[in-house]
Amino acid sequence: MKWYGCHDFPSGEFGNISEMLDALCSIFSVKKPKIHLFESSVPVIFTVGSKRKSHIIVSRRLLDLLEKGELEMIFARELSRIKEGKVAQNTFVALVAGIIASFSTIALWMAMLAGFGQENDPAPKFIRFVVMGVIMLPCSLIVYAGASDSTSKADTDAVRMMGKKVELSSALKRLYNDILLNSMEYFNPGHVHLYAMNPVKVNSFFDIHLSLFDMKPDLSSRLKAIDAIGTGVSQEKIIRKRTDGVEV
Repeated sequence: MKWYGCHDFPSGEFGNISEMLDALCSIFSVKKPKIHLFESSVPVIFTVGSKRKSHIIVSRRLLDLLEKGELEMIFARELSRIKEGKVAQNTFVALVAGIIASFSTIALWMAMLAGFGQENDPAPKFIRFVVMGVIMLPCSLIVYAGASDSTSKADTDAVRMMGKKVELSSALKRLYNDILLNSMEYFNPGHVHLYAMNPVKVNSFFDIHLSLFDMKPDLSSRLKAIDAIGTGVSQEKIIRKRTDGVEV
């Protein structure tokens, strides 16, 4: 939370969020997590914490971008992850992998302080590129092996509990397009398994190692899984009606 510069959620500015979360916690039968806000132009939300207490971290951009129903479903999928019981495990993995991944940024700043130029000059960027090549493989292996990235499960569980697949699909599309078109901020790749939508992007050749962290299902797969929930329910109703001898 300190890494992202989080501060307490301004209840006066987003007072309806707390009420919405109260209702969702009752539906999901989970203890209400504490919400924290951080300033970013990228729509990001994730959950960290322990078995006793969870914290939902949300960027201001996400709150400004999504409509009420979409925002409700995005928070619902975070509560489904809390209900799953893997928040503490994912938080520990993010701590370890995040520290390892941060050495590439440290190498960049040390190169600049040593007189190799500015951030966008070839020398410090090359030094960071070499360091990334050394540390990103073990970092990605830690995330792959240790994290429980139940992205699709959180999507489908939220829809099954709330029944609002259109709103969740719309929210995911908004997040994806906004990140694709506007995101230029650096996010720690060791935290990628926490995010609802992966904001870690390969913006140049010097970021090519970040492709190791493209571990979430693609958007089309997630949307198909969400859409299939309704299809399955409809088919079940049809079968039941046919069994009862009712013409469909």
